[in-house]
Amino acid sequence: MTYYDMHSHILPGVDDGSKSISQSLELINLHVKNGVTNICLTPHFYTNQESIADFTSKRDSAFEKLKGAVPENVNLCLGAEVFVTHYLFNNKDISMLCYGNSKYMLTEFAYKASFSGKSMDMLVKIKDNYGFIPVIPHIERYENVFYDDSKLEELTDMGVIIQTNASSFSGFRRKRRILKLIDNGFIHILGTDAHSLTRGNPENYSEACKLIAQKCGRNRLLRMQDTAAEIFSISN
Repeated sequence: MTYYDMHSHILPGVDDGSKSISQSLELINLHVKNGVTNICLTPHFYTNQESIADFTSKRDSAFEKLKGAVPENVNLCLGAEVFVTHYLFNNKDISMLCYGNSKYMLTEFAYKASFSGKSMDMLVKIKDNYGFIPVIPHIERYENVFYDDSKLEELTDMGVIIQTNASSFSGFRRKRRILKLIDNGFIHILGTDAHSLTRGNPENYSEACKLIAQKCGRNRLLRMQDTAAEIFSISN
């Protein structure tokens, strides 16, 4: 099975993730050790703090410095973790924030968001006004949604992709809930959200996959990886 990390902060010197190329390579090598050779680089973009032009200039420069040092068997996809505020919609073109050349965008909201009212309006704008498919990261952090099956079903029916972090399979109650959502088809892709060796360590990825296969079945894990593969292949 081919594995995909759909959310990471491995790109050096762009956000609160990796601080250097050497640290990025250390994290990438851990990915490879755990069977992950397809990695999405999604540094934080705070729409209320900087312009798209400034962010993408910094991001793309870091990517150019990193990609030449990456092992040949590793495939990279450049994107962003977009913190959605009303400032985002001042831009006519936001396509450069998607995963590569795809129409999928990793969209982070305030953790108190319930995806009703203002947060839902912004989600719909991304989808309807721009034609992009939102990908909601680390769904377990949105307490108002994480335990609400009806809201998760609504988001899934809209075509929204939902991601969970490999490091979140800890704590009995949260782990059980994540596995139930995966089993019910409400979580679609997996990411490490790797920032460093201590925050989102890539070693969590293989353990999460083993647990998903054990508790939800290998076919469910395969469907998650197939969804990730589709996004990744369109991106490049």
